[in-house]
Amino acid sequence: MLAVSEVIRNDRLAQIYTRVLELDSPTVEELAEDVESSTTTVYEDVKRLVELRLLERVTETQPHRYQASSVDLTVQAGGETVQITPTLLVALAERQSNENINLYIDRHGVSGLATAIEYARAYTQSKMNARIMARGQDIPVLEAETILQELQEIILEAEPDISASLDIEELDSTVDDRMGE
Repeated sequence: MLAVSEVIRNDRLAQIYTRVLELDSPTVEELAEDVESSTTTVYEDVKRLVELRLLERVTETQPHRYQASSVDLTVQAGGETVQITPTLLVALAERQSNENINLYIDRHGVSGLATAIEYARAYTQSKMNARIMARGQDIPVLEAETILQELQEIILEAEPDISASLDIEELDSTVDDRMGE
């Protein structure tokens, strides 16, 4: 848990973890091309992520290649439960370049972002909309729609098993069931 906490607090570590997820077994040199840090700093950050067991070295010969370890952790703090997943870490890494995500975190914290990701999964699968999230989180609909759209892109990249297609038959069945009530 301390490992994930360190990554949540350090945007650069979150960015490197995210890039390893995206590149699938990159070398430090490949990571350094995409991160705004020196190769030496990236080496140090990769070493730290390996120590934290969030990255693992997958080759014995040089240059070493790394893979991201799976993260799925539930944390309870202050009466709140937060699901920490690779998607959350990717969203945190986007904070530096995405002002909508940054603003959402400033307003609602990391736990609020984790909750928004849960809504965004359902939104991506066309199982809910921004009005439902806005009502559930007591936020303006525009704010909900904005963060859902930002997170939808992240979810589609970080969770390729999530389908963004609309299942019309399932939707019709749900409507029919509700109409029969």
